[in-house]
Amino acid sequence: MAMAILGEGRRIASSLGGALYAVAWVAPGADVGTPAQELAAALGGGGADRVVLVAAPPRPALWVTRGALLARVCEQVRPSLIILPSDAGGRDVAPRLAARLGAAYVAEPVVETGPRGEVVLTRAVYDGELWRRLQLDELDQAAVITLSADRPAAQGADEAELVALGVDGALPPSPLIVDERTDAGQAIDQARVVVVAGAGVSAGAMPLVERLAALLGGEVAGTRGACARGLVTPDREIGVGARGVHPELYVVCGASGSNAHLGAVSLDAEIIAIDRDPRAPIFRAARWGLVGALEDVLPALVAALEARP
Repeated sequence: MAMAILGEGRRIASSLGGALYAVAWVAPGADVGTPAQELAAALGGGGADRVVLVAAPPRPALWVTRGALLARVCEQVRPSLIILPSDAGGRDVAPRLAARLGAAYVAEPVVETGPRGEVVLTRAVYDGELWRRLQLDELDQAAVITLSADRPAAQGADEAELVALGVDGALPPSPLIVDERTDAGQAIDQARVVVVAGAGVSAGAMPLVERLAALLGGEVAGTRGACARGLVTPDREIGVGARGVHPELYVVCGASGSNAHLGAVSLDAEIIAIDRDPRAPIFRAARWGLVGALEDVLPALVAALEARP
């Protein structure tokens, strides 16, 4: 993911005629002599002009563990654009970093280059009915964006320059880590098929949703209503302010199709909706729809998939 984000940064920096900085985390007290040069060569090959090494404990990349340090780097470099990955850590850090720096925040925009080389950030709003467009050279402040990894890496020419910045001042106390667990939702970010359970899914129908996802080779997710009822773990919640997804196939079971839900689903996803209400808004966004109770539709659908040769 890092090289894909770095590649997009290289293309933007080349369009703007600016320098591309890459921030890399290293363990405190580590010998960064030869490893630093190797890292600079690798990141330079990916398109970076300069590399800033920041010492930080090996903790999850969240605002409480990386935010203050990253903000200090930005305050010294003063970038016009800051790019973070659209994973759980990036979505946690990006809006808080924007607020700290007084910057604009755009979640997962389409990056376009205009006829004069200007960089334009475009994002669908109001369920795709309108588009919000921001032109970087017209902003009075910096911009912070999150981008997915589904973009090509770039090719740099030289080893990046290592930059030393004074970011080793007193930091807030380290957070108390009560428990560390693997982000089970990471698989959703890369899944080609996502089957989501909505508020209309009963506890009895949930195993059918999970079986459907398994037969399709996909991942199970849930809307806020399903996660609030404990049917799906919170790290698999799909929605604005939670997790965004970019699957090829998106199967919606028992979800009405609110803006808060569909606003987190990529516009090019093929949506199949299953709901008992034929007037549910989800059918307006779906390419295919099955009207009926989940307890009736899902068993037949699962049986048909299981019968495949």
